[in-house]
Amino acid sequence: MKDKYQLLGYCGIFCGTDCNLFQAAHSDDIEFKKQVAKALSQEFGIKIDTSSLECKGCQGPEEEMWFECRLCLIRQCGKRQKIKICTECKDYPCKVFEIRFSQSEQAPKNLPKISEIGLDQWIEKKLGMPCMIETSNKVKNIENKK
Repeated sequence: MKDKYQLLGYCGIFCGTDCNLFQAAHSDDIEFKKQVAKALSQEFGIKIDTSSLECKGCQGPEEEMWFECRLCLIRQCGKRQKIKICTECKDYPCKVFEIRFSQSEQAPKNLPKISEIGLDQWIEKKLGMPCMIETSNKVKNIENKK
């Protein structure tokens, strides 16, 4: 990884521990990949194969990013504003952030911790954590968001 911010979502998620797709893309667990692909297929109403589960993180190279992440309005805004995380923006919290924030399980938990210990220290802690691939629980969370 070129840069420690690559796995940081502008909204406050950390791809390595908070994103099912990222975890599946980098997992050797075939069953987990299948479950994530199935849940995403149901969510989007299209067939998603495990081979298409690829992403290098919210602030990684766009050509190596999951299609939904490329379209993320928060990510696009963060890039335009040249910030690392929404809380650095002069317009924070904006309507786009509030909508996304309300749909996220992890961002509301992460942002207070980031404020408490600082972004760089929080990322270092996250980088030291194993990917939290809790297959059955994670996939249930995806499926229940409908």
